[in-house]
Amino acid sequence: MASRKKEKYRVGVDIGGTFTDVVLMGEREGLMGSYKVDTTPVNLEGCFINGLQRATRDISPEEVGRILHATTVATNTVLESKGARTALVTTRGFRDILEIARQRRPSLYNLQEVKARPLIPRRLSFEVTERLAWNGDVVTRLTKTELDRLADALDASGAESVVIALLFSYVNPAHEQRVKKHLIRALPGRHIVASSEVTPEFREFERTSTAALVGYLKPIFARYTEKLHEEVSRLGHRPEKLLIMNSAGGLMSPASARERPHTLIESGPAAGVIAAAVLAREIEEPDIISFDMGGTTAKASLIEGGAYKTTTEYEIGMGVHQSLAVRFTGYPVKTPVIDLTECGAGGGSIASVDGVGVLKVGPHSAGSEPGPVCYGRGGEEPTVTDANLVLGRLNPDYFVGGESRLNLEFAEKAIEEKIAGPLGLSNMEAAAGVIEVVNAHMVRTLRVVSVARGYDPRDFALISFGGAGPLHAADLADELGIPRIIIPEAPGVFSALGLLRADLRADFTATTRLSLDGENAESIAALMADLEAAADEWLNAERAPRTKRMLVRSADLRYPLQNYEINVPLPGGKVNTRWLAKARRTFHDAHLRQYSYSDETESVQAVSLRVSAIGLTDRIRPKKIASGSRSPKAALKSERKAHFREAGNFIDCPIFEREHLKGGNRVQGPAIIEQPDSTVLIPPSFRVEVDSLGRLVMTRKKTGR
Repeated sequence: MASRKKEKYRVGVDIGGTFTDVVLMGEREGLMGSYKVDTTPVNLEGCFINGLQRATRDISPEEVGRILHATTVATNTVLESKGARTALVTTRGFRDILEIARQRRPSLYNLQEVKARPLIPRRLSFEVTERLAWNGDVVTRLTKTELDRLADALDASGAESVVIALLFSYVNPAHEQRVKKHLIRALPGRHIVASSEVTPEFREFERTSTAALVGYLKPIFARYTEKLHEEVSRLGHRPEKLLIMNSAGGLMSPASARERPHTLIESGPAAGVIAAAVLAREIEEPDIISFDMGGTTAKASLIEGGAYKTTTEYEIGMGVHQSLAVRFTGYPVKTPVIDLTECGAGGGSIASVDGVGVLKVGPHSAGSEPGPVCYGRGGEEPTVTDANLVLGRLNPDYFVGGESRLNLEFAEKAIEEKIAGPLGLSNMEAAAGVIEVVNAHMVRTLRVVSVARGYDPRDFALISFGGAGPLHAADLADELGIPRIIIPEAPGVFSALGLLRADLRADFTATTRLSLDGENAESIAALMADLEAAADEWLNAERAPRTKRMLVRSADLRYPLQNYEINVPLPGGKVNTRWLAKARRTFHDAHLRQYSYSDETESVQAVSLRVSAIGLTDRIRPKKIASGSRSPKAALKSERKAHFREAGNFIDCPIFEREHLKGGNRVQGPAIIEQPDSTVLIPPSFRVEVDSLGRLVMTRKKTGR
């Protein structure tokens, strides 16, 4: 027990596309340190270990209670087509399901549209003679002869991973389980995945696509987590301290992550939304838009009533049009994911002039190698970071707290040659144009999560973070009429902080197709009990204390004959007539809100029942900073000229050191606030007030426009 008391520190490591962000937090001290190390895509394990070593160099392993990790392994593996050699086993006649996919496409009348190449090629798709009816009854039995033939074919294929996705297995998994058991014996050392275990839901293509993704990723994650286990142990930490963030905003053990790699596709962005939701509740600002601009992408998510939203309609590897991710161009993944929209707009987004003289920014990024031109690592294409440097918004001597020096001459030369010259503009006009274009992309992204879904952004505050977010937040808020901007304590590593504020979470699903009527109460109750038993079993495996468990119910509901569903929360307690009526009422209200109509005379059908298993973690409360007067004079460090959109030119601008700002200080724009992990731009018509916990609250001046 004494040794447990020593575990007073937590470390969060978030691997992003450009930087790996690391934070160290103490139970008493609060945030003790934040660090950035370059992300090297070919060695993500090394990024993790480098970050962990840097954060813990002055404390012993025994003092570290938890090591929390957000990873891009799943996304990178798919985008780079570097997954395992995977085979697919399907019901005879359904070999081409991944090739056929859905007819949906982003541009309905574009006959040249190219679909994403299946993760499993047709030559590695194998059929087995068996068949179940829609209700799970056996139509054609599965024979041992068929299984032996299948095992021989799979062995000869050289597949490292095998995915089994048979027709109607979500109703009756018996055939899939028999195939899996046979292949485990016949093909030792191979990874065998059954779709009925991964996603027991109807819609054959989506279920098969999700299972294919699991098979494609599973060997990769097995090696990755094994390497982390070895390195964490080598550094003297107990491996069970390590937890990994999933896409629904929860933490899980590496063992769970190995079995559910498809749940990690938005690991890092999910951590940022979790942090934003916690901050929204802390500042009693329940309705906010979370905005995260890093080095490669910008992500936005809407938080209503202090709660973030999730969706099961997600695609990994989506294409990009005008820097915005486009649906129906990637691989469907049937798993809860925090509902966010992203675009290819980050500090490293490359600016260029196309063949007809149009300025483009993104979606391609310079990453960390070679990085923006101003890094001096051989990059030749100007980026958003180069434009901000040319406009005086970034301090070349204080990038990442002075650990890196930016080369202004390199940035100016690149913008002159690649942008200003071809367009006949001055360097200032060209750099300002780059910022205008990237801001336009991000405004579209913010509109997608708000206006496109029936929400008025003027009713929300904006929480802006990521290394580049605070530089652009005011311009975006100005464009959308958002009245308040909150810049958290450490915006550049805010997603890593979100890791320290997340709970354990996993999700369990059962397909039903039952109406929410009294005669189905017993059946629904039985299914719900099975899901909750599975959720409890998972929490047992994760060692979650009984007193810190929550089981959250929801369901995908629709009116009869509708093709798609709405996920709505379900009440707790016993499933009876009153319970069913309350669930129907919730659905009618949700349908009215989303589609502007509802029909209370219609019955309501449950397509899938869901239970989220949540293990609550102890939260480290933020610490108050020293208070001061309204004057921020003590934090003034220098002055320089910077370009502001509303001024249309360079103007003299005071520079403040955020570390020296005190609670109650007010900073009037134009101004810049610098800190090691980010830079905050305050235009002339805005002002900032520092709250008691060190957060910056930016609003328009009352005398402004």
